[in-house]
Amino acid sequence: MAAGNALRALLLATALATATASWTARAHEPGPRWDALTPEQKTILAPAQKDWDNLSQLQRKRLINAAKHYPSLTPAEQARFQARIPEWTHLPREDRETARKNFKQFHHLPPEKKAEVKSRWKADHPESAPPAAPAATPAPAAQ
Repeated sequence: MAAGNALRALLLATALATATASWTARAHEPGPRWDALTPEQKTILAPAQKDWDNLSQLQRKRLINAAKHYPSLTPAEQARFQARIPEWTHLPREDRETARKNFKQFHHLPPEKKAEVKSRWKADHPESAPPAAPAATPAPAAQ
């Protein structure tokens, strides 16, 4: 009986090692090459082009997924998206994960808490606040 249990344990360990090796190999595959992207994806992700070969498969897939939402962004959000790509791609993995976790927590806050967090952020980081809208020019007086 002990030999049977030992054999089962050995088979299980071998299966786990094989599955882990296969998963690890896939996790480090380069993913989509830059020249395999569509012209639209290349335009949207252009700030990441010089770093593309150094990005993990997961990073590439996440950027490609984020690019799908790009057309629905406002022009200001699109500019901010593209401006932040190089900064994002250079962040250590742990910092990116922390940012994602914080975003999820923020997303689930009630509106009044979100407004409070935004207000504190703007007060602590005035350089990253969006520019104020230009003042409306008065209409010419009727004559």
